[in-house]
Amino acid sequence: MSRVRLLRAGLLVEGPSDLLFLERLIIRQLEETLRARALKTTEVLAPCETGTAYSTAEPKSLLAAATELAGRCDVLFVHRDHKEVPDALVLLEALAGLPKQAAVPVVLGPKAMTESWVLADRDALVRVQPAADLTAHPHLQPADCEQGNPTPGHPTHPKRVLANVLKKARRSDPDDYFTRLADEVDLSVLGKLSSYQRWLADTDEALKRKKYL
Repeated sequence: MSRVRLLRAGLLVEGPSDLLFLERLIIRQLEETLRARALKTTEVLAPCETGTAYSTAEPKSLLAAATELAGRCDVLFVHRDHKEVPDALVLLEALAGLPKQAAVPVVLGPKAMTESWVLADRDALVRVQPAADLTAHPHLQPADCEQGNPTPGHPTHPKRVLANVLKKARRSDPDDYFTRLADEVDLSVLGKLSSYQRWLADTDEALKRKKYL
């Protein structure tokens, strides 16, 4: 009987609330992808390995943290909000000389920010927080969530929209619901978002380079 192959993902995030949502989401998506298409049976190890710095750290510290983390995993996800994706691409260029056995780096860049993905599945919001007020949610279609304005204070700023939706539920701390939402969100709904589609395509390429697909 062939042995099960293991996959360990690494993750560098912008902040602690991003980790709550993205870490679990990454594990779920990898499991789904590999269950359907892996070259051999693969187990995705949980949780993701994390680094010693946030992805917003100054370049020298970030490169050191990313290099160290890449030595402990197979695929390394670097999270940056959409407008900062160019900074993440600079990091990927700096990581181009990593040894072959090191992780393949992948940019994970929600448009406009992580909360855009959190907001995409309206039904999941209600499942996690039954008192969620969807009348305060201006986006009827999942892809519309990527059109949120990242300018602080703007009515469609994703963080503001999320706060308004959950106001009646009296939930303002991501610790209360981000991990649960990551478990509840429909991956096929997220798949309607252009930034999620890009992340899936880039992840596929990384998995192919590592011979998982």
